[in-house]
Amino acid sequence: MTKRDAICETALNLFAEKGIEATTTREIAEKAGAAEGTLYRHFDSKDDLARWLYQRCTRRLEESLVEATADTVTPAQRLEALVRGVFEFYASKPASCTYLLSSRQSGLGGEDEGGRAPPPLRLFTDALEEGIAQGTFRDTSASLVAGWILAMVQQTVRSLKADALPMGSQVAIDRTVDASLRLAASA
Repeated sequence: MTKRDAICETALNLFAEKGIEATTTREIAEKAGAAEGTLYRHFDSKDDLARWLYQRCTRRLEESLVEATADTVTPAQRLEALVRGVFEFYASKPASCTYLLSSRQSGLGGEDEGGRAPPPLRLFTDALEEGIAQGTFRDTSASLVAGWILAMVQQTVRSLKADALPMGSQVAIDRTVDASLRLAASA
């Protein structure tokens, strides 16, 4: 592992655990076993590092979701695979998932330069728009429904992380998938 890799992984874990604002560059460098100046050789600032990590985590989530939907045929199958894919991403990369959730609150998430939703959200929106066009899903704002679904998924992830649910994780995931499909379904 290179010093840059160590800095990135340490920063990801600290940002996920403490938040971006509460984490110092000195702390990142010390825990990564590097000098603080080494961090600045690779990134212009802590904000630059935070943006780079956000983009990397977003790409990894998008790749994971694309893979999860590879064998789907219908928009409903795709939507279910997307929801389950977020939970699988959380299970396999909890720090990345936690960081993405906290980053959006820190203003790192949002629209891209073209005013479009970030890639993972776009995957949900595209599945919903296809379902609306086919009459499978209710005719409403796909981006709004995608936001509602992702908010449900995020809350379930937070509750699973905090071990705050009176049910097993698989039941919580299945109920979130079911609620997502019902939310999208045509009346």
